[in-house]
Amino acid sequence: MKSENQLETNLWLQFKNGNKNAFAEIYKIHISSLLTYGAKLCSDEGILKDNIQDLFIELWNGRANLANVENEKFYLIKSLRYKLIRAEKKRQLHISTDSISDENIYKRIEVSVESEIIEKETRNSQINTVRKAINILSKRQQEVIQLRFYQGFTNEQIAELMQMNYQSVSNLIYSSLCRIKKNLSSSPVFATALLAAFSFFF
Repeated sequence: MKSENQLETNLWLQFKNGNKNAFAEIYKIHISSLLTYGAKLCSDEGILKDNIQDLFIELWNGRANLANVENEKFYLIKSLRYKLIRAEKKRQLHISTDSISDENIYKRIEVSVESEIIEKETRNSQINTVRKAINILSKRQQEVIQLRFYQGFTNEQIAELMQMNYQSVSNLIYSSLCRIKKNLSSSPVFATALLAAFSFFF
């Protein structure tokens, strides 16, 4: 982990100094995570790719003024999240600026970890059980599960990213896992494998 962080730090410094190869390497390392996470916030692939492209253009053009970062992935996902939410707000301006809130936007954002879990399980009747367990979650619960268990962010990072306090994030993760566990309680054999990764919460 330390060597990876050191590599990221070196790449970031080289990129800030105008090294195009370092910039390309940063893009190569993180593009998959940006596309995966961004797809949960934006169902329009074209808009998503445009915003990712804009993000990297802005990074390159403003590289001299960028601060050093401890976690490139977190920084990039946080920046993309803000861009996508702003893009969604602009798209809804014809309705009413005053009526637009983050909660309204979340109703339109298709955040789901269903596909992430299904890919890790065998393609059999258990898929329906997983689908039902995930579908009971709210959009914010689905997002926090995505960020915590599939993007690997800490509760502190999620709190900053989702503009919540630490305790609220912890409560949201806990309530999400409780709902999943409750929904899977009727299928204990299957639930064992899924809940193993979450066992430290219970």
